[in-house]
Amino acid sequence: MPHGLPDALRASAVPRWSHRDPVEGGNPFPSSDARSEAWDTATDASRLALTQHDAELEATAQVTLDRAHYRAQLLDLAVARFDVWARRGLSALRTGEDGRDFDRWLADYVANWLAYVAETCPRVEVGTTLETRLTSRAEHWSGRARSLVAR
Repeated sequence: MPHGLPDALRASAVPRWSHRDPVEGGNPFPSSDARSEAWDTATDASRLALTQHDAELEATAQVTLDRAHYRAQLLDLAVARFDVWARRGLSALRTGEDGRDFDRWLADYVANWLAYVAETCPRVEVGTTLETRLTSRAEHWSGRARSLVAR
């Protein structure tokens, strides 16, 4: 069994408001690796979750000039996108080394989201709220990862 996650996965944690995959270049696992099929299945589930989330947003989000409300919607969207792709990462974990690589990926993904929001929404003051929320979610997914690879 291969050790750790592929370099293509570890090195790619690109946040996006859209449905584009944060792991660039497609499935990072060779077809000979059992994790490849699990990754594809989890990717399909992630895309479905994004579509469902967007439908809910369309029904509930408000076009508003109220900065606090807009900020709250933006933070919720960032956290939802983060969670969808972090959940997918669990599908690739088989060993403790995989789990440690996933922890590093989560940390990179948090940092990249913070930079991305600052770049794409410079007039929205998120303070430390986004960092706190994403770090909390990363800790959640890290805990789930530890329980998976401990079996």
